[in-house]
This record gives sequence, structure tokens and C-alpha cells, in this order.
Amino acid sequence: MLRDYRDWLESELKLLGNASHHAYSFGQANMAKRALERLDGELGKNVYVPVERPEAMTVLTALEMLLEENTSLDPALARLRDRIRTALTDQTGPMTA
Repeated sequence: MLRDYRDWLESELKLLGNASHHAYSFGQANMAKRALERLDGELGKNVYVPVERPEAMTVLTALEMLLEENTSLDPALARLRDRIRTALTDQTGPMTA
């Protein structure tokens, strides 16, 4: 999905570059260029794993069950659990227990 978005931005940048004699097109091309730079920066420092919502909820439940069994999680798993919970909450609002 991110690759498709990046490719679309590239095509828009090329299209707008061809029409740069219009002030509007010049501004749009600059915005597309900044969006590409920002996206490349994000992709360079993060790993994105496409996980569908039901699968993410299943993983979150499994991590929370593991926490109940062991009373503590490895810090890496705890961070993953927190990030999954945050991602789900950011997209849908507060989760209900």
C-alpha cells in the first residue's frame, strides 16, 4: 500500500512538473515533492507490516494472555503490545474491555 502511494506521488510529481508554467501546478509539485521526501524518511526508519485489524486484535489478545500467564512480558513484546493497542485505538477510538 505504501509502495503504491509512493508510486502515485511520483507520477503526480512528473505530471505536475510538465505543467509547471501554471503557478498552481508549481505549488502542487512542491507539495508532492515534500510528501515524497517525508514518506521516504518514514519508510527509511520504520518497518511496516501489513496486518489486518482482526489479526492485530488476535495478536493483541495473545500477548495479553501471555502477560497473564507470566505476569511480565519481555520488554520488546510489551512495546509491540502497546503499539498494536495504540494503532487500533487511534483508528477506532478507545477500545472497550
